Amino acid sequence: MLLSHRRGAVAAMTALVTAATLTLTACSSSGGSGSAGPIVIANWGGAPTKAYQSAYLDPFTAETGIAGQQVDAPGVFVARAEAQAKASRVQWDILESITGVDTAHLANEGLLDPVPPDVKDRLVRTVGKENVTDYGYHSGSTAMLIVCNTQRVPVCPQNMQEFWDVHKFPQKRALIGINPVYPIAQAQIALGVPRDKVASTPIDVDATFAKLKELRPFVSVFYTSSDQGTQVLQQGEADMAIFYATRIYDELLPQGNYKVVWTDGVLADGTSVVLKDAPNKAAAWQLMEWIADHPEQQAKFALAASKAAVDPKALDYMPADKREQFSNAPEHNGQLATPNIADFTAKFDEINRRWQEFIAG
Repeated sequence: MLLSHRRGAVAAMTALVTAATLTLTACSSSGGSGSAGPIVIANWGGAPTKAYQSAYLDPFTAETGIAGQQVDAPGVFVARAEAQAKASRVQWDILESITGVDTAHLANEGLLDPVPPDVKDRLVRTVGKENVTDYGYHSGSTAMLIVCNTQRVPVCPQNMQEFWDVHKFPQKRALIGINPVYPIAQAQIALGVPRDKVASTPIDVDATFAKLKELRPFVSVFYTSSDQGTQVLQQGEADMAIFYATRIYDELLPQGNYKVVWTDGVLADGTSVVLKDAPNKAAAWQLMEWIADHPEQQAKFALAASKAAVDPKALDYMPADKREQFSNAPEHNGQLATPNIADFTAKFDEINRRWQEFIAG
């Protein structure tokens, strides 16, 4: 089974992670906002965790006196949140920059705290309605883009129709294997759905997978981690890919023999959320608001983590030559599609089954 957030895998993983989850001692298990423990933020580890600490937690604690600590949880946000809820021992407060699919799944299970109305009003005024959801705000976003090794693909496909043109571009391709929401959206574009309509267009599962099958003989690798995606391009296992902008700009473009194409990319929104039974709920929302109110700190986070900031105004605090890598930079307006997360979630089981069959060939 290949989807990191698939329901079957979540259920199987829950039993495995419950014991580990319950050993955390940072917070009490009482729920609500009365705990005296520090705010606990589940994060991705590595650069994002370090950036969150230096750009957000340290100055927030210095200003407010409210302590915070982080737990690395890449790939297990859903499973551990479910395990904690099932055991009535919720020990996390904030999930940082989780995927849209994971957000929808946890919201459907009733495990997320809706943004308090007064907080939501302030967030909308601060960072804009388009960046605020019912359960938090977009943060740590990136995009899935066409990237080519120009030594093997001298002229890169300039849009998704060309990426699907296997006669003009017969080179080997790599696609993400663990989260089909992005290939599904890109297949919709290749079918002719306008970028600005993908988010509202129901997924025609039969047509979408028929389009994906056109590409299948030319997909040499379905990568299951960002590290693997970088490696297959560098080692020649694939000549072009749909890959994360963060890794393209950090690791591939500096080598000088890669080309990135933003047209027809798909937005990979991250969302910061608070758990419904978070033991430090009030303090968690205070931290969320503090971050939204500090675009200069957001810029520091974005540059260190290579992820888009909450507020596009943070771009004003960045060097001009660094802004292009972020999905919310003005020059990318209109170039990116947003997946239809609601329809994807509703059709999850069917898409999961068909995706596994597609990968198996």
